[in-house]
Amino acid sequence: MPLEVNKHVQRIRRYQPFDADTSEMVYELQADWARPQYVVVTLQYLLNAIEQPSTKTIVLTGDAGHGKTSLCANLLTELMSETEVSAAEVRKSVFRELDRFGDASGPISRTRSGRRLYILKDLSEITPQAGARKLVELLDPPGEGIAIICANEGQLRKCVAEDDNLDRGGTGRAKILVKTLAEGVLRGQVTDPSGSVTVINLNYQSVAAASTNGGLIPWILKQWTTTQSSRWKSCETCDARKVCPILANRDELSDPTRGPQRREAIKAVFAAAERTGAVVTTRQALSVTSYMLTGGLSCENVHSKYQRSHSNRLWQAPHLYHQALFGDRLTQQQRHLVPVFFALRKLDPGKVSRRQVDDRLAPDTAGDFPPADANSYLQKVHTNRDAQKQAEHLRGLYTFLRRADFFNSDDNTDRFARMGLQAGDDFVLVEDRNRDLADTRVRDRFLKGLEAVQGIHRAGSNPDFFILDPAFFTHRARAAVISRRVPSRGVEVVDQVTQWQQESGTDAVPEMQNAVEWLNRAIYIRIPAVDPDRDAVSVEADLLRFELLTRWAGGLRSEVQHEAEIRGLSGSLAELADSSNKDDEIQVLVGDVMRKLMVDVGFRIRSVRA
Repeated sequence: MPLEVNKHVQRIRRYQPFDADTSEMVYELQADWARPQYVVVTLQYLLNAIEQPSTKTIVLTGDAGHGKTSLCANLLTELMSETEVSAAEVRKSVFRELDRFGDASGPISRTRSGRRLYILKDLSEITPQAGARKLVELLDPPGEGIAIICANEGQLRKCVAEDDNLDRGGTGRAKILVKTLAEGVLRGQVTDPSGSVTVINLNYQSVAAASTNGGLIPWILKQWTTTQSSRWKSCETCDARKVCPILANRDELSDPTRGPQRREAIKAVFAAAERTGAVVTTRQALSVTSYMLTGGLSCENVHSKYQRSHSNRLWQAPHLYHQALFGDRLTQQQRHLVPVFFALRKLDPGKVSRRQVDDRLAPDTAGDFPPADANSYLQKVHTNRDAQKQAEHLRGLYTFLRRADFFNSDDNTDRFARMGLQAGDDFVLVEDRNRDLADTRVRDRFLKGLEAVQGIHRAGSNPDFFILDPAFFTHRARAAVISRRVPSRGVEVVDQVTQWQQESGTDAVPEMQNAVEWLNRAIYIRIPAVDPDRDAVSVEADLLRFELLTRWAGGLRSEVQHEAEIRGLSGSLAELADSSNKDDEIQVLVGDVMRKLMVDVGFRIRSVRA
């Protein structure tokens, strides 16, 4: 049998920015119009929004790579798909129309209610001055039409700032776009009060959403590894099929028994990355998944290895999906092209040692393609250099085994801990509407972590929360003045959706949750303000910050390493300090002991234990 080149593998590789051909990464360069499309919930939201009589302008914003142009193309495809023309022909027509009218110079289509539809596919293609004029023009599209504007947030703010400059001919009208964007961040609303402007921040879009369609990552994996099509048929007749890591990855991820749990574990890693603060765009998700599935190899690379040795099974290990996902073989420069690799590497289960996991791992269970050093631990050691080399090999072996076991394990209850996130389960529990409200462990650890940020380390579980005078946050000596004591019972920990509802003063579901593929990525601790008539002060924490607070609460001290994080939290806590206290009594924390300082006759200061 000959050595075969799989065209499906070639196309998958075109999603990698470090490959010579990256045509699949950008909508305008794509050529396969017949391939299936992932339907994001934002598409249905847009289809409903453009039919609202009050809607005039819709802005899709967020980082480059979220698929703003593709979203517009899919919207146009939906509007044109009622004809008898094939889907591929419709997409080709949409591509031509976007190329022709994608600058909003004329209507590109009509809504189902007959309104003219204008699309500006990329605000970054024009200067801020021209962009400012275009934004103002599209706030009232010609012919009572409706306009969709695709804009990176930075360019959008530049254009709005240009229009806000009245001395240079600005109108000041475009600032409603930035104001609506800010409302989305603060309250989760995407529409202005008049209903004419909608701004959808796609940075809230998740590639591992807990949605009915399962999320982008599982969908991609299922599409690329499916056994229901002829995409992998050429591999069945390839001479190198028994030593090919690409085919091995496909077989493991499409396995009817273990495949679903492996795909779910991959989704869990991406979800954890997003919860730690990483913004994973659709483009980055496709790039990582492409690299993971192919192991960074092409069919020609595999053929070259096979021709050197038909039976060698020691070179494949780094290219297996559970190793390639963390980008070990990529250079630092290549990782910068896909920044999510940095977030994924922080969650590498291969670097986390857990006794209950390591005890069940054995080198002889490494599979068909073991690491080249799988038996190095059996070699005799004669010198210190030999011992160091053996330790290095053993470390690499256990990294391989831990990663493989993470994706193969039937037990998914400790996934966060295996990624080094001991507080992960508590973080996710906050969004559970059925959780026991009497269980205050998460709240108490959160408060104890915030005390540790201020340098307070009290033993045991305490019924109150200390806030130091801001002057002692960064330069605390043995004693520090306590500005305020807050009873713990008035403090609550909520998820992002509940926080938005509290800020809006309503129980209605925030629009943002329905406008994007949603995943809760932040929790908030709400602490009563000094003035009882004011809203509570909220301190935000993503999963990484919450993990740090939990570890600080447990006694970890790392002021230098996490100085920037501590400074940010200290700024939030400063809002809670009571600067209006005029009592003659001052509460002081000396070490871990509370004392009261009182001014007596003759300005004598007396100290008593509180």
